[in-house]
Amino acid sequence: MKEKTKQIYYEKRFKKWLTILLLQFLFIVGCASESKNEVVINNRTPVSIANPVVTSLSEYMTFNANTTFLSKEIVRSTFQGFITKVYKNIGDYVKPGEVIFQIVTKEAYAADSLKLKLNGEAFSGTILLKAKTDGVLTELNYNTGDFVSDGEQLAVISNPSSLAVLLNIPYQHASKIKIQSHCLLLLPNGNKINGIISKSLPSVDQISQTQTFLVKISDGKNYPANLNVEIKIPIRVVDKATVVPKSSIQSNETLDSFWIMKLVNDSTAIKVLVDKGIENDSLVQILKPNLDLSEKIIIVGAFSLPDTAKIEIK
Repeated sequence: MKEKTKQIYYEKRFKKWLTILLLQFLFIVGCASESKNEVVINNRTPVSIANPVVTSLSEYMTFNANTTFLSKEIVRSTFQGFITKVYKNIGDYVKPGEVIFQIVTKEAYAADSLKLKLNGEAFSGTILLKAKTDGVLTELNYNTGDFVSDGEQLAVISNPSSLAVLLNIPYQHASKIKIQSHCLLLLPNGNKINGIISKSLPSVDQISQTQTFLVKISDGKNYPANLNVEIKIPIRVVDKATVVPKSSIQSNETLDSFWIMKLVNDSTAIKVLVDKGIENDSLVQILKPNLDLSEKIIIVGAFSLPDTAKIEIK
């Protein structure tokens, strides 16, 4: 009787432990399955998407340029002598006939020093140099008390309305520039203004082998001379181009193969080889294949994705 009771006791205890072990096993399997699902979900690459669009697209070439005044008056000394008075300062606006310098000839200066008199009257020898055109005094080379020689440059008067932009184009690209064509000027402060290529100079710089073109600014504002600007010139225009954002284009190391990542469903993207057309700073024309405007492509997150990738749309 005691042996039978003991056997029943061990059987119950065994079943109890077996039940506990089974529950622990099921719990561990469930956690592992959940962890595996989490890993699968986390392996999806978060991406941003967009659709192709049809628009007018222009391709630009960008060159450096600088501003200058085309109309300048150089004020020169007409006699040797000493400057006794300067009537204007740099930046002053002058009109025709206004006095800029007063000069005493060296003979008059010597006569005055010796207190000589001619014909009973003091010999002054004072000369007033006047402006012949209107404009802004942009250079002032001498001050009161300086000695100047005959024909020496004393000052420069620049006409602000004659401001132009000197555009230096490498000669191999000069044939692409059309006279009277429009261009876009990018100022150092970030402002953008429109310009027109008005003419070209019939010479090439001997060292840099660049040809100079003149660009007229028509916004009516005054800009300083010697301002460095960038000029964007359209060289090709496609009226109806199928384009995608530039960030969606991927390439190999040698830049001779290009592709995009196109979605086949909400969680899978595939690699599609493309032929590029013209492009600008933000958009690229796709020549082949013909993209449907309803198709979705990855614009952020496509870098280093395999040919077929699991993705998650942000």
